[in-house]
Amino acid sequence: MDDSASSGANGGGAVRVEETGIALVHAGELILPAAGSEAQAERVIADTQAVIHYHFPVEIEVRAAPEAIDPEDVIRRALERLTAGMESV
Repeated sequence: MDDSASSGANGGGAVRVEETGIALVHAGELILPAAGSEAQAERVIADTQAVIHYHFPVEIEVRAAPEAIDPEDVIRRALERLTAGMESV
C-alpha cells in the first residue's frame, strides 16, 4: 500500500489495496471485501439472514381459443401452476 493511503492522506475515504500484505487495522475501521471476490461470496453464503430475490418476467400469449377467455383467469391459473412448481423444488 502506498504511504499516502496508509497515512490517511485521502481524507478518510476508501482506498483500494494494490497488493497483498499485512495491514494494521484501527478500532472502528470498516473493512469490506471487494465486489465479486471470493471473500464476498463466502460472506453471503455464511449470512443466515441473507434473502435472495429472483425477478423474472412472465409473458402469456394466447394465440387462439375456441371461446372467449377471461384474462384474469388465465393469469390466476398460470400463477397457481408457477407457485406449485416452485414449492415442489
